[in-house]
Amino acid sequence: MRVLPLLCLAALATSSSAKQEKEPVSQLQADFTLLDRGSGLRVEVFCQASSGSPPITYRLVRRSGHIHMQQTRNPGQPANFSFPLNQTSDWFRCQAENDVSVRHTPFTLVPPGELPQGPTFVLAGCLISIIAIFSWKLSWTKQIR
Repeated sequence: MRVLPLLCLAALATSSSAKQEKEPVSQLQADFTLLDRGSGLRVEVFCQASSGSPPITYRLVRRSGHIHMQQTRNPGQPANFSFPLNQTSDWFRCQAENDVSVRHTPFTLVPPGELPQGPTFVLAGCLISIIAIFSWKLSWTKQIR
């Protein structure tokens, strides 16, 4: 008869420790919006993980790894980031972290549709070089015939 109470105690100990386990950050969602409110363009970013053990720290991170902004929230509460749009475009992503896990979204180009100036000029230079070489080869081939 003493076996039964021991089994019950073991079951109670297991269920109470399971309730205390921490939950990882769930799937992360981010929305990037470009707004003009009269005082210039602003970028607003909405980041939310639907679940995870608190606290959840949200970060808006540049491609370089620099943390642009940060907020700590409870599960189900979104982080809202807002900043003025300057002349340079950059890649950003939302990251959510708790004591168990880290999740992040893919990088998003801000403002959308614009490439950073450096790579744009390199690409344009390469295309001009390819066109020039192709034109020269084409004219050289016509002279041989």
